[in-house]
Amino acid sequence: MLSDHNSQIVLHVTQWSRGTDSEGKTRPLHWALTFKTSGSHLRPIGNAYNVAGNVDTFCYEAQRDIPLRHDLWRGSLAVGRIPVESIDQFEKILSEIPIVRHDPEWNSQNWVWTALRELRQQGFAIEYNLSFDKLRSHMYGLSEAWENGDI
Repeated sequence: MLSDHNSQIVLHVTQWSRGTDSEGKTRPLHWALTFKTSGSHLRPIGNAYNVAGNVDTFCYEAQRDIPLRHDLWRGSLAVGRIPVESIDQFEKILSEIPIVRHDPEWNSQNWVWTALRELRQQGFAIEYNLSFDKLRSHMYGLSEAWENGDI
């Protein structure tokens, strides 16, 4: 999938369930920037870029050639395109996105949004009319579609 030098990779925001906390409250869905490298539509393999850890230990994480759709998957939304020849630049930008620790209001969703804004500012083809509110609304819709068995 990455072999054509002139091709572009479709970038997605993918979300996964994080279950419940110790009080039984549903945790916010985990978001990552992802793209498919192989596999099928139902069993895509790809790269995921996100923050890992918890509020006190968040760090940048790049995972390569992992299953993107599994039991915890709750939907993926295409948000842009990355030229294959720009993957190194793309990954460098993501590795430099600021990470906030010790703030219970900050999580992977904030990191993904900041990353998308920075990628757009650096000239990557990220949906131009996408706002954080629109992104959250689309992702909520995907979660609802998953709950209803529509995806």
